[in-house]
Amino acid sequence: MKVFTNYLTGLVALIISLSGMAQSTTAVTESDKIQPSTQQKDPVPATNQWWQLFQDPLLDSLIQVGIANNLEIKSVMNRLEESRTRIKLAESYRVPSVRFDPYASTQNLAPNRPLALQVQDQQVKRFIMNTFQLPIDVSYEVDIWQRYRKQIQVNQILSQATEAERQAVQLTVTTEIARSYLLLQTTDTEKRVLEQGLRLRDSTLQVVKARYKAGLTTEMDVQRAQTEVATIQIQLQSIQRTRSELELSLAVLTGAEPTQLNVPEKTLAETLPVVPAASASELPLHRPDLIQSAYMTTIAEEQVRINKAALRPRLNLIGSAGLTSRKVDMLLSSNSATYMVGGSIVIPIYEGNRNRNNVVLAQQQVQTATSTYQQRVLTAKKEVETALVNLQILTQQNVSQQQALESALKTRSYSRELYVKGLTTFLDVVDSERTALDLQRQAVNLHGQQALYTVALIKALGGSW
Repeated sequence: MKVFTNYLTGLVALIISLSGMAQSTTAVTESDKIQPSTQQKDPVPATNQWWQLFQDPLLDSLIQVGIANNLEIKSVMNRLEESRTRIKLAESYRVPSVRFDPYASTQNLAPNRPLALQVQDQQVKRFIMNTFQLPIDVSYEVDIWQRYRKQIQVNQILSQATEAERQAVQLTVTTEIARSYLLLQTTDTEKRVLEQGLRLRDSTLQVVKARYKAGLTTEMDVQRAQTEVATIQIQLQSIQRTRSELELSLAVLTGAEPTQLNVPEKTLAETLPVVPAASASELPLHRPDLIQSAYMTTIAEEQVRINKAALRPRLNLIGSAGLTSRKVDMLLSSNSATYMVGGSIVIPIYEGNRNRNNVVLAQQQVQTATSTYQQRVLTAKKEVETALVNLQILTQQNVSQQQALESALKTRSYSRELYVKGLTTFLDVVDSERTALDLQRQAVNLHGQQALYTVALIKALGGSW
């Protein structure tokens, strides 16, 4: 057993030396971590809670529920956990593989078996051979060309890219919740305008009926007034249908059952938040989708180096120590101890140009990833400019809209007074009321568009600035 103990001690020393070689050759420090090849070198910024700019507790609550329950966010969170597990799998190749492989067999050798040396005129006897083994095997591939080290780094960058994807999905979900919520408020505001218009039309209908009874107008005016009332009732029903659809969309975004979410009616705030305009050159630092694309470009570049390493020789070290015997009762004897230490070099010579084509393929993927990143940057700049231009024009439109609305309201008031005095026709009243109501609804929709483009600008800026 003393000999066996020495063998095991030597095997442990071999494992320690190989492990030390693994750590010195493939250890990844913070300074070794690869940064994206583009200008993005900062860590992924935490998504800002931009929705608090609206100072709406209900919106805050909906978004928090959406972040916690949205199925798309949960899906990307699962992918993030997968990427972290891949890092651990890649790191497992840095250390030697140690296996315990017990073995037992019996073999009956026939008398007519082939022999290494032929014996003439001598009968070969049947022979039974038993083998019992308790080996500990060790194997390790020396990472000469840092192939495993680069693979670990690639998986680390992939995890960072997945984190950026998570933030991009979260930004999309939160902005969609805000967009649906603001559309809901716009719808509620428009509904209130229509309800005010309905009350005004009912009042006008009563005036027309009174004049008809007094013989001051015809039944045609009564029918027109009733038509106007019915028209607004139809529009209110359409508004209610739109509101129901928006509530269903919010339910899906927040991960709730479609019939379980009921959002109370609330009109759109008169004052909207002002979003600071960021420079276009800063977009790659803030937008998580651009950060993800930059990381994917870096991964493609590192994959070229990994594929090039496959063209070079590989050095494998192997070792084994244990016990082997022909009988079970002799297995623990010192004469049963055995060991083996060796190594091999694998040199690729010809594999149908597979490795070289893998390098070419990886280089093409770098070009694809670079073009994708550049296209996304251009799209991001366009989205920012589109939102800014629309907000600027909508501000000007709102000023003109308010001026037109003030004139229309005055005209509506004058026409009613003149009609009551019998100085104008009911058609003038109908026309002025329709014009005023249309301008009121247009004003609400313009204000709603301002709110939506504010959210669009926030999304285009990456949710932080």
